[in-house]
Amino acid sequence: MIKFIFYFILSLSLIVIQTSVFPSLSFFSHSFDMLLIIILFLSLMFSSYALILAVFLIGWCMDSLSGAPLGLYTIAYIWIFIMVQVLKKFVHRGNIIFLPFISAFSVMMENGFLFFSFFIRYGREAFSFQELLVALEHSIWAFFLIPTCCVVLYGAHNICDRLDSKGVI
Repeated sequence: MIKFIFYFILSLSLIVIQTSVFPSLSFFSHSFDMLLIIILFLSLMFSSYALILAVFLIGWCMDSLSGAPLGLYTIAYIWIFIMVQVLKKFVHRGNIIFLPFISAFSVMMENGFLFFSFFIRYGREAFSFQELLVALEHSIWAFFLIPTCCVVLYGAHNICDRLDSKGVI
C-alpha cells in the first residue's frame, strides 16, 4: 500500500511540476518529459501488464493538463511501456548500458509522436531544424538524468518495501 501511495504522489507531483512549474522557468522550459522517469522505472521494475492501466492513467492526466494533442502522452507512454517490456526479454534490466540508451530512445520516441501529430495537423511547415536539435538535446539530457533518477527511485522503492513489511500503513 505504501508503494502505491508513493508512486501516486510522485506521479501527481511530477505532472504538476511538468505542466505548471517548468514552463514558467526559463532553464527548464525545454526539458524532456519528467514522467518518463516513472514510466521507465515502473516498466523496468514490474513485469505485469496490469500496469498498463497505471500508465494509461498517468498519460491521461498529463494529456488533460498539458495542452498537447489529446492522447499524445497516453499513446506514447503505453508504447514506451510495451517496448521496455519486450526489450527486457532480450536484455537484462540490470545491464549498465540498457537504461541510458532506452531512456534516450524513449525521449526520441515521444518526440516522434509529437512531430507526427504536428505533421498531420500542419504539414511540413511545422518543422524546422531547431526542433530536431531540441529533441536531440532532450535525448542527451535523458541519457544521463533518467538512469540517475531511477537509481534514486530504486532506493525509495526499497524503503517503501521495508515500511510495507513492517506494516506501517
